[in-house]
Amino acid sequence: MAKLVYLILLLLFLLLPVFGSSFYVAFDVMSLDSFIADGNRVSFDFSYRFGDFRISLPVSYSFCLDDDISALDVALRVDAYPFRDIELFFGVDVLRYLRFFGLSSPQERNVLLSSISIGYTFSFSYFFIEPRIIAQDPARIAENETAILDDHFPFYFDYYAQLLIGVRF
Repeated sequence: MAKLVYLILLLLFLLLPVFGSSFYVAFDVMSLDSFIADGNRVSFDFSYRFGDFRISLPVSYSFCLDDDISALDVALRVDAYPFRDIELFFGVDVLRYLRFFGLSSPQERNVLLSSISIGYTFSFSYFFIEPRIIAQDPARIAENETAILDDHFPFYFDYYAQLLIGVRF
């Protein structure tokens, strides 16, 4: 398995100049507002953009100081830039996995979620700012799990905003 991951990473680095693509690493500044609430969340986004598409791996870790519960949220997101002149994008999660940890976690610790997003990328030389709006679980297939998220983590909403600030490689 590890050899396959290394092979895929090697192919991505070799194809980087061919597609005119870039790697991006970003931090969600809006996740800092969760430190004011009862829970805490740290969120990063790792992405690879080629042409009018971007493949992202957003990783978020949430924990509650009052209860013994935390959650790791990892997704594989595909964003499309349909208009070449502007940096407006639409995104959808191909796979989104959430894992609960701790004594207060629910019986079912593994949850599959989904989300869709819309945003805009402001690019500077090697720096970018990206505001986006995300609709979490738009099909309402995981209502019980999102209710648990709402109970323990007050910053999990059906619709929420992100402000990614990052660098491009």
